[in-house]
Amino acid sequence: MPTNVTPQGSTAIATTIALAEQFLTSLTSDGSHQVPETGTEAPSPLLLLDAAAKSLKAQVTKVSLLTINTPFTPSAVASSLQAVNESVLPSLMTATLLCTPDLYTSTFSKTVKDLTRALLRELLSLIGLVNTRSEDGRPKTALSTEKKSEVTEATGRVWATCDDMVKLCQQGLPGFVAVRAKQWLDLMKDAVKELEDWDPEEEVDDNDLFGDALSDEDEHVANDQHNPSGDDRATISAGVKDQALKVLNRIPQSVHVLLKQRLEKFHPPPSSILPASTKRRLERVLEGTRQISDIIDESAEGMYMGDPELCLKKAGEARALTIEIMELAANPLDDAARDIQRTETQEDKFMKRALEWIRQVDTGSATTE
Repeated sequence: MPTNVTPQGSTAIATTIALAEQFLTSLTSDGSHQVPETGTEAPSPLLLLDAAAKSLKAQVTKVSLLTINTPFTPSAVASSLQAVNESVLPSLMTATLLCTPDLYTSTFSKTVKDLTRALLRELLSLIGLVNTRSEDGRPKTALSTEKKSEVTEATGRVWATCDDMVKLCQQGLPGFVAVRAKQWLDLMKDAVKELEDWDPEEEVDDNDLFGDALSDEDEHVANDQHNPSGDDRATISAGVKDQALKVLNRIPQSVHVLLKQRLEKFHPPPSSILPASTKRRLERVLEGTRQISDIIDESAEGMYMGDPELCLKKAGEARALTIEIMELAANPLDDAARDIQRTETQEDKFMKRALEWIRQVDTGSATTE
């Protein structure tokens, strides 16, 4: 054994690697996980997860500094890793498993697991470098600039993932839904803007490869057979585009109202466990915004591909889904506020107007009723 490696130091490093690999394998497997039992008065898993991420960041900082500075002291590294092995990693894994779909929705639960997996992978990368330093047999020799950079970069990645985990815990489910809905809303706006900027006439000219080659006689025959000319197709496309946009333009504007007046104003304590009905509404709103974004893309694609029927059909589907999630959020997301007798708030009025506004258009007439 190299002279600078103490049994305590090598054991602590090996234990960290073994635990991280074990937990990573468990979270990566497709099988179901046994959820730890907790009492009814147990604290929120997000509090435990938040504390574990903060503690891991602190311990990793110590380990990183001990690794890049001389002399390298395995016993000091072991002291920091002992806390990681005995408390931090088990707490991280327990809290992750407690963030079940039933408690926090399937999307939130998956995001927690994804972040934990990323954190374990980055930790393994860093501890691998620490292990290499521990085994090099030269505790009083300074690391090269390149080796120091590898350690600091690996540490930075662990920090960044810990920060992401802390941010998620502090957002809680409502904040998470608001952030994700904002991301889907931005994609909706981009898709509608691209369709607005699209010129049907340019598209026809680019695709009509044989249009210029037709003789006058061929063109006359084509007209006699009622085949639409390039100009006719461009006119039809422009009309369908305008008809679709009358609907599509209102969708992101309506979702924007939902985001600002409901999701971003719903602030229960991040660590609180929400009622089942509220969780269902939040999950449906989140899934609905994702689906709306995808359907708007499909509507635009139908226009680009020369399929006006598909374009209008998908625009209608996006409108119907927008109405559905707007109706879900028409009343406050807080069950307690919704159930008591109360006067109509300014937020309620905004939601009511936005819902009426999207209802006033459809892809059949695309005009206000």
